[in-house]
Amino acid sequence: MGKKSVRRVATAAAAAGVAVLVAGCSSGTGTDKGGSGDGGASDSTAAAVQVARTYQSAVNGGDWAKACGLRTERYRHGSVKECVADNAPKTQSPEPSPTESEEFPPLRRADGSVVRGKPKPSATGPDRAETGEVKASAPQSVPAIGDHPAGTGVRVEYTVTWPDSTTTSRKALRVVQQGDTWLVDQSEDIAESDEAHGNPVRDALMRG
Repeated sequence: MGKKSVRRVATAAAAAGVAVLVAGCSSGTGTDKGGSGDGGASDSTAAAVQVARTYQSAVNGGDWAKACGLRTERYRHGSVKECVADNAPKTQSPEPSPTESEEFPPLRRADGSVVRGKPKPSATGPDRAETGEVKASAPQSVPAIGDHPAGTGVRVEYTVTWPDSTTTSRKALRVVQQGDTWLVDQSEDIAESDEAHGNPVRDALMRG
């Protein structure tokens, strides 16, 4: 075999080797993408966490139209309108009605002056606690129990500040997917005993 023939054979072999190497790299890249192709699950988890945060923020802020809209029909116990009516604070009249005045005449001092009663608590007055920003974390799958379908459990927590103290509230929310929508189906307080067991979100939600 001549030098030219040897040179052509060597060139062809080198080209084939490069082709095999490129094919191998392409195949490996595709496999890596497939191996981490859980973007759909990650997106679903993120959506559940966002709904939990939005829901609890609405409840804390007294926005029952939004909060009820983020509940399942089972958890609302009816329509959104009925849910709002059941949960929204009732407006109290600042002045007593004639009947109240007749039944409860004002107290008078010995000199005849009227003793003013203490003001009643107001939903917007200083007696109302201030809640801090809602933090949502620890999303995890939770199985069905009782009337609650399987879903994603999310931990939400926030501070509650009164004039003389501040505490932290912790809740577990069961968020379920209905079609393309995520809704809250259950809300439970996380007790100290739940924290002690190492999986407070699941423990709280599995109490039913």
